[in-house]
Amino acid sequence: MKDKNSFFIRGFTQSAIFTFMSRISGFIRDIFIAAFLGAGIFSDIFFIAFKLPNLFRRVTAEGALTSAVVPIYSKLREQRNKLLADKYLMSLIWKLILLLCVIVIVLQIIMPFVVYFLAPGFSDDSDTIDKIIIMTRITIFFMPLVSVVALLGVATNVSGKFWALSFTPIILNFCLIIGCFFIEEDFIIRSLPLAVATVLAGILQLIFMILIIKNFNVMKVKKIKGKSNDLGDQNKIKIYLKKTWAKFLPAAFGGGILQVNLLVDTILASLLGFGSISFLYFADRIAQLPLGIIGIALGSVLLTSLSKEYAKKDKKNFSNNLIISLKIGFFFSIPTAAAFISFSELFVRVLFERGEFTSLETIQTSHALVAYSLGIPAFIMLKSCQPAFFAEGDTKTPLYIGIILLMLNIFLSILFMYYWEHAGIALATSVVSWIGVVIYIFLLIKDGKILRPINNQSNKYINYNTLLIYFFKILMISLLMIGLMQLLFYFSSIHQINDILILSLLVTSGLLIYVLTTFVLGYIPQQLLNFYISKFEKAK
Repeated sequence: MKDKNSFFIRGFTQSAIFTFMSRISGFIRDIFIAAFLGAGIFSDIFFIAFKLPNLFRRVTAEGALTSAVVPIYSKLREQRNKLLADKYLMSLIWKLILLLCVIVIVLQIIMPFVVYFLAPGFSDDSDTIDKIIIMTRITIFFMPLVSVVALLGVATNVSGKFWALSFTPIILNFCLIIGCFFIEEDFIIRSLPLAVATVLAGILQLIFMILIIKNFNVMKVKKIKGKSNDLGDQNKIKIYLKKTWAKFLPAAFGGGILQVNLLVDTILASLLGFGSISFLYFADRIAQLPLGIIGIALGSVLLTSLSKEYAKKDKKNFSNNLIISLKIGFFFSIPTAAAFISFSELFVRVLFERGEFTSLETIQTSHALVAYSLGIPAFIMLKSCQPAFFAEGDTKTPLYIGIILLMLNIFLSILFMYYWEHAGIALATSVVSWIGVVIYIFLLIKDGKILRPINNQSNKYINYNTLLIYFFKILMISLLMIGLMQLLFYFSSIHQINDILILSLLVTSGLLIYVLTTFVLGYIPQQLLNFYISKFEKAK
């Protein structure tokens, strides 16, 4: 079992490390954007313009496209037909490029209607709408570039090189940081350099992935270039392509439901006036740190791992990897969410309050951060639950769940924003995500996906009771951690220590308390602990 789990744990570690690097660079990026633009009209304009191509990035690189492709590509690789797998992927890439070029052209034509949909609250301000249209017409070119990058990432992930795709967001963040230095007050659209930097980043990401593919011999590029005379292969590729397109749209909506809900958040926030979109964006950026590091890493690696196990018909290890993923999600997300809720204002103030970003904007953003943080464990659990269906080729179940959650999110967002404005919109997203988790867990139990034997003892099972108990154990330790951090925060405040130093002390002490406590009590997921111990011993 240890060997079987090593691919999953190794992949998760790889992906998590590089995703952590990308998120840190993302924070640095947002610090620069906040300092140069603040939380006002020009930041709102850029975030709206960036929303559409970024949605495609998350749906493709982190969701639907890969969910539809990975099971087929993995199956072909497991059947030792690597050349056919690579031909299938390259054929899909060329067809996707053609399709996306058409979509980009259509979007350029109908962009005013798209912008009115994305920002209905600005419909009475024609000058702002015109600026958003210009910006979005530029940023939309990022969409086809990042989609191709995502498909190339399928090949690198299945080959075990999860770090490559996880590294590409760092390129985007670096380009946007550079773009900030070209922002001038004399520009009619101050955030225009950021739109140009986004497209440049997409080009550099594509070049990077092509170099990785070639230098690591991930795909048999030379053999792919030549047309195959094997009609059987050509017919198989056509069949696999049809299956991919048939699964893509359901996977796009079902797997990307969180991103769709965040898009709904932006649309509704535009109705609250200037600044609300930015408050939600900056709060989401902080909440996305654990989701990006843990959730995305778990989702991408788990999909690949489960697809491999499903192709080999290894139901036991399929279930075991799913359980490991859920436990790892609990282990990292619960203490992080507790810290963000308890010290929301401090996190926002240290990260963003400088330059054009004021103390009032810190308070407003912190309210949204608390609301989003309540849903962090749910966000990550969704990333673990959905691959269990995608790996088996089931895209309809996530689709139906996604439709239910979208309707609920719209209803609750409208209801909550009446009482709590932008924070109510964020709260609705968290509540809906927890409802989604309950639905998924119920279906996983019903289908037997988390009730499989975990070892040779046929009478020993991991069930929902085990997971529930583990959840509350981690919750109790997290509350203990927060209590001790609050004491430290109290004494630090008395002595008027610098906010950056206080936050550093809190994060360091909280991390030490949590890790030591869980280690002593034996609550660290065993597979994760065994893997790191073996690596340490090997290095030693």
